[in-house]
Amino acid sequence: MMNREVFVFLVMVVCGGAISMLFDLFRACRIEIKPPDWAVAVSDILFCAISVFFIVACVWNFNSGIFRFYEIIGLVLGGVFYFSLLSKWIFGIFLFIIENILKFVKLILKILLTPWLFLYKILLVPIQKCIKKIRRRSHGTYAERIQEQNH
Repeated sequence: MMNREVFVFLVMVVCGGAISMLFDLFRACRIEIKPPDWAVAVSDILFCAISVFFIVACVWNFNSGIFRFYEIIGLVLGGVFYFSLLSKWIFGIFLFIIENILKFVKLILKILLTPWLFLYKILLVPIQKCIKKIRRRSHGTYAERIQEQNH
């Protein structure tokens, strides 16, 4: 039978690795989506909130809510193990998945928006061209009137 502290330590190592994997997921999303600065700030706050919730849930469920120093070491060790051994491959997988999801979403949007763009080109573009012609004609005649009044 495993000692309780060793079990909790190993759970926190896994928790640190899982939080590091979540960090890679957020990093891959940031690279593929290229969000504005405010969205990056929101995602950073979301990442911190999820991480704290996950750590507290692990401590609560596996150590009865008692937070010990060796749990911090386990979290850090889990992150170090993840980034040194797995991050390169998992990050590449995340990039591949997110890139393909974005391509699929763009394709679906293109399919869904094509009839509306077609209607826009059929109905509104000729009307806009007609309005521009009327503006040019009226502008030219107005300019001519001003010239005639000045002479």
